[in-house]
Amino acid sequence: MKFFRMLAEVSWLLRHRKVISYEALRQEYGLDEAGLEALRIELIQVERVAIDLDGRFLAWSGDGSTKVAMTESRPPVPDRVPLRTVERDTGAAAVAERSMPATPDQAATDARAALETGPLSDAERRHLTVMFCDLVGSTELSTRLDPEDLQDIIRAYQETATRVIQEFNGYIAKYMGDGILVYFGYPQATERSAQSAVKSALGIVQTLPRLNDEVGLSQGVDIAVRIGIATGVVVVGEITGKGEAQERTVVGETPNLAARLQALAQRNGIVISKACKELAGDGFLYRDLGTHRLKGISEPVEAWGVIAEPGAESPSISTPLHRKLPLVGRQEEIGLLTRAWESSREGRGQVVLIQGEAGIGKSRLLEALRDQAGERNFTWVAVRASPYHTASTLYPIIEQLKHSMHWQPGDSVKARFNKLETLLQAQHGWPLEESVPLFAAMLSLPLVDGRYTQLEMSPRQQRETTLDAIIACYLALAEPQPVLMIWEDLHWADPTTVELLGLLISQVPTVPMLLVATYRPEFVSPWPARSHITPITLSRLARAEVEAIVTHIGGDKAMPPEVLDHIAAKADGVPLYVEELSRTILQSEILLERQDHYELNGLLADMHIPETLQDSLMARLDRTPIVREIAQIAAVLGREFTYEMLAAIAPHEEPVLQQGLAQLVESDLLYQRGRGRRAHYLFKHMLIQEAAYESLLKRSRQKYHQQVARLLEQRFTDMIEAHPEIAAHHYSEAGHPAQAIGYWHRAGQKAEQISAHQEAISHLSKALELLPGLPDDRARSRLELDLLIAIGPSLGASRGYAVPEYGQTYDRARELCTQLNESALLSPALRALAVHHLVRGETDTAVSIAREFLAMAEQKRDEEAEMFGHYSLGISLLFAGALEPAREHLVKARQSYDPDQHQALARLYNIDIGVGAQGFEALCLWLLGYADQALEKAAAALALAQRHQHPFSLAFAWLWKATLHQFRGESDAATQHAKQGGEIAREHHLPLLAHRAKPILGWALTVGGTPEQAVDKIREGMDEAAGIGSRLFESYHIALLAEAQMACGQIAAARSSLQSALAQEAEEQLWRPELQRLLGELEQQTGADLKAAESRFNEALQQAQHQHAQALVLRAATGLARLWRQQHAPDKARDLLAPVYGWFNEGFDTADLRAAKTLLDEPD
Repeated sequence: MKFFRMLAEVSWLLRHRKVISYEALRQEYGLDEAGLEALRIELIQVERVAIDLDGRFLAWSGDGSTKVAMTESRPPVPDRVPLRTVERDTGAAAVAERSMPATPDQAATDARAALETGPLSDAERRHLTVMFCDLVGSTELSTRLDPEDLQDIIRAYQETATRVIQEFNGYIAKYMGDGILVYFGYPQATERSAQSAVKSALGIVQTLPRLNDEVGLSQGVDIAVRIGIATGVVVVGEITGKGEAQERTVVGETPNLAARLQALAQRNGIVISKACKELAGDGFLYRDLGTHRLKGISEPVEAWGVIAEPGAESPSISTPLHRKLPLVGRQEEIGLLTRAWESSREGRGQVVLIQGEAGIGKSRLLEALRDQAGERNFTWVAVRASPYHTASTLYPIIEQLKHSMHWQPGDSVKARFNKLETLLQAQHGWPLEESVPLFAAMLSLPLVDGRYTQLEMSPRQQRETTLDAIIACYLALAEPQPVLMIWEDLHWADPTTVELLGLLISQVPTVPMLLVATYRPEFVSPWPARSHITPITLSRLARAEVEAIVTHIGGDKAMPPEVLDHIAAKADGVPLYVEELSRTILQSEILLERQDHYELNGLLADMHIPETLQDSLMARLDRTPIVREIAQIAAVLGREFTYEMLAAIAPHEEPVLQQGLAQLVESDLLYQRGRGRRAHYLFKHMLIQEAAYESLLKRSRQKYHQQVARLLEQRFTDMIEAHPEIAAHHYSEAGHPAQAIGYWHRAGQKAEQISAHQEAISHLSKALELLPGLPDDRARSRLELDLLIAIGPSLGASRGYAVPEYGQTYDRARELCTQLNESALLSPALRALAVHHLVRGETDTAVSIAREFLAMAEQKRDEEAEMFGHYSLGISLLFAGALEPAREHLVKARQSYDPDQHQALARLYNIDIGVGAQGFEALCLWLLGYADQALEKAAAALALAQRHQHPFSLAFAWLWKATLHQFRGESDAATQHAKQGGEIAREHHLPLLAHRAKPILGWALTVGGTPEQAVDKIREGMDEAAGIGSRLFESYHIALLAEAQMACGQIAAARSSLQSALAQEAEEQLWRPELQRLLGELEQQTGADLKAAESRFNEALQQAQHQHAQALVLRAATGLARLWRQQHAPDKARDLLAPVYGWFNEGFDTADLRAAKTLLDEPD
C-alpha cells in the first residue's frame, strides 16, 4: 500500500477510535521501525492531528485539544448551509486567491484544514451487524459474591470477550455493566460483518471453559453468556454526551432487536435474526427457533440459534491491475451486433434492443461493439438518459446536441447560437429559417438577431415538427458515412424521447445506421416486432466465464480455488458483481501475491468481501474518509456531474477535492472527461452512485440538495430556465416544498405548452404531492387550485376525459373555488366536469353542470364562455335524447363562433368550437330526419378543421363525417373517413377519438360480408373506449356489434349484448330506440316469438317519437311494417309506414329511405 493512502486511513481511524497502539499499526500495516517513525512524524509534526502517549500509543488531537479523553468538539451544523463553508468564502478576493496556483505549503495546509473540518456530520447510514453479549446470572452473583470478587469476574469476562471481538474486527461501542455492545461493519465497513459477528460469538462461547478454569472455579461460579445478533440499517456515529460519558450512538431497530434476541438465548447460546443468518451464509449450523413477538418490535421476528461452525481456512490481498475487462460469455450477442452493423453499413439500417438487469453487462457490450467497428469510417452518436431527468422533455437529445456542438459553460448566447447554426448547416437538410428556430426553442436559446423569426404554429405542430427535425438531423448524419448510434438507459428516458426514438426506429431501414438501445427489465419496449429489429436479453454468466473475469482482474495470475468458488457463488453470474467482488478482495490485502499466482493468507470466511454492491462500495470508500465523503456529495448531483458544481458544494479545499476525485477515478468508481476545473465525471455504475447517495443521512442529503438548488439559482440560471424540474427535484429532496412546488409548476406549464402532456402530468403531480408540507391556509388552497387547473388539460388530452382522475381533479377544483370564492376559476372547472360526465355517459349530470356553466357565463356577459356553454349544453341534451333543444343550443354556439377570432380557443377547449358545433349539429339533423343537411354540416365541419389543422378537431371532423356516412348506409365513404380520422387520432395520441374508427370499420365489414371480422373489430374499439372510461357512444357501438353478431349467426350473443345494454340504468338515452328495434329484428329473424318482436318494435317507435328522432322513427316503423307484412297484414303495414315516409323531404338516396320505399312498393 502506498504511504499516503495508509496515512489517510490511519488519520481516519484515529479520528474515530481516538487511540491506537503502535503495535496495532505494526500488525495491521506490516510496518518496520522506519515506516512507523515516518508515520509518527507525518501525524504528529506535519499533520498535527495526533500526539504520542507514553511511547506506546497514538492519540487523536485533530480538534486542537491536547486532552485525549473521548472529547470531540464540532461547530454546530447551521440550519441553512451556505454554498461554501465559512472557510471557503465565495467573495471576489477569495475567488481570486483560489484561482492562483497553490504552493506545496498551501496545499498541505488546505488538505489538513479539510481533514480537520470533516463532513457535515460524523453520523451516516450503515448496514450494520450489532451484537449484544450479556453475562448470565450477574444479579444472583452480586448477592453471594464480594463486590471486589464479582468485579474480577466481570473484568476477566470482558477482557476475554474483547480479545475475541477484536480478532474478528468488532468495534466495542459500550461496556454496559456486565454486558457488551459490539458493532460489526463500523467504523470501517466490511462485507462479511454478519459472518464475523457469528464467528466472534462462537469464539466467546468457546473461551468460556478456559475462563471458568482460570477464574470461575476459584470463585465457585460457572461463567456463562447469552448473545444476540441482528443486522439492519442504522444511523451510526452521532456523538452524544460529554466528557467521559461521550459515546457514538447507533439509532435504529437493530440494536434493540439484538438485545431482545439475547434475552431469548439459553446459557452460552447464540440467537441471530433472519437477516443476519442470510448474510452469514451456510458456513454455520443453525437451529430454527420459530417466530417470536418481542417487546418494542412491531412485527413477529424469525429467530435462529447458531450451533457451531464446521471450520475453514482463508485469505489476503494486493493491488489489482486495472485493465479493461475482456468480453466474456457474450459471443452470440456480439455476433448479432456485428452482423447488424455489417448490414447497416451496406445501407440496410438495423435496430438492436438490449435488455438486462443492472450490472449485467449492457455497457460493456456496447464498448465491444465499438471496438469491433474498428478504424473504418463511421459516425458514433451516443444518447444517454438520466435518472434525475426522467420527466425532462427530450433531455437526452438536448444533452447529446450540446455535446456535439461543443457548448462550454462560459459560452455566450451568441456563441452558442453560432454553434447551433453551424451544426444545422453541416448536418440538416431543412432550410435554416425553419430548423434554427425549432432547435433554438428546444434548447431554450433566444434568436439573437433578426435573420430568424419564431415559427407560427400551434404547440402540437411545433412539437411534432421538432421531433421530425431531430430525426432528420440524425438521419442526415448517415449520408456521408454509416452511423453507429447508441441509446443508453431507456428506462430513465422521458415519454417524448421514447416517442421520438420510436419514430426514428421506423425510419432506420432507409439509411446506413445501426441503432442500439439498452434498458433494464422495468422498461417495456413499445415497438412491435419488425424485420429490422433484433431484441437481445442478456443472461447471467456461467461459472467458467466468471472465473475468466476474476483471473483477468487479478493480472492473469492464478487464483486459489476457494476464492473462485466464493466469488462465483456470491456474484451469481452478474458481471458487475463479479468485478466489484474481485477488486474488493484484491484491495483488501487478504491475498498474498506471488510471481504467477495468489495464495490465501487466512480464513476465507473471515475475508471482508462484499455481499452487495452497496457494501462493496462502502468497504472501498471507507479506506479514505475524504474520498467517501466526496463520492457521497457527488452522488447528490447525479450520475454525471461537473467539477465546477461539486466544488461549489463540497466542504473540501481544492487540492483535497482534486486528489479525492483522482482516487475515485483510480479506484474505477468514476470516469473522467477533461481536466481541472473543466472536468466532467461519470459514476462507473449507477448502482455505485445510488449506494453512495443512500449512505448519506437524510438531513445531509437535504442540506446538499438545498445547496445545489441555490447554486443553480445563483450561477446556472440558464439551466433552470430550460429545465426548471432540475431545481424542483433538488428543492423537493431538500425538504423545501414551497420552492419545489414553484419550480414543478413552472416545469409543468412549460411541458404543457409544447403538448408534452405526460411530462406535464408528472411535474404537476409532484407539486400536488408536496402541498401537505405547506401551512394549511388560504394561500395553500389557492396554490392547489392553480395546480389542479394546470394539470387538468394534460390529463384529458393524454388519458381521456372519462378517467376518474380527470373528474376528481375538477371536482376538487370546484370545491376549492367555492371555498375561496374564486368565480374566475370556477368556469374552467365546470366546463371540464360537464365534458367529463358527458363522456362517461352521465348525461343528466352533464346537463345540470352545463346549465350552471351557461348561467354563470350569461351572468358575466362573457361571450366566449357563453359560446362554449351553449356548445356543452347542446351536446349533453343531444345524448340525453332532447334533440330539438340540443340543436337550438348548438346553433347558438355555431352562430356565436368567429373562425378568425375564436380559432385560438381550440387549445383551451381542446376542440375548435366551430368544428364541434357543426359536427354535433350534423348528428342532430340526421336524427331529426334531415339527412342531406346533416351531411352538409359534417362537410362544413371537416372543411373548417382542415383549414385550421388543429389535430383533435381534424380527427373529430373526419370521424363525425364517417359516422354520418354510416348512418346513411354508405360503407365506402364511411370506411375512408374513419380510417383518416383514426390515423390522425393515433398519430397525435388522442385516446378519446382513437377508438371511434373501429366500430365504424367493423360495421363496414358487416355490410361487406365478413361479420366475424366485424365482431372482433367492433369489440376492439369498445374495449379501448372502456379502457379510458368513455361511454359516450356505448349504445351506438353495441347496436353495431349486435348487427354483426346477428349477421354471423351469433343470435344468443346478440340478444345478450342488447339486453345487457337496455338493462343498464344509463342516463344516455339517445340510442335506446335502436337497441329496442334490433331486439325486434332479432326476434323476427328467429321467428320464435313474433309477439315479442312486435312489442319491441312498438317500444322503439314510441321512444323515437318521444325524442322527435324521425330517422329512428323511420327505422322502427320499417321494421314493424315488415313484421306485419310477414303476418299478412299489408294494409296495416302501409298505413304505418306511408305517413312516416311521407314526412321526409330529403335524403331519399340513404339506405333507410330506400328500404322503406322498397317495402312500400312491394305488392300486397
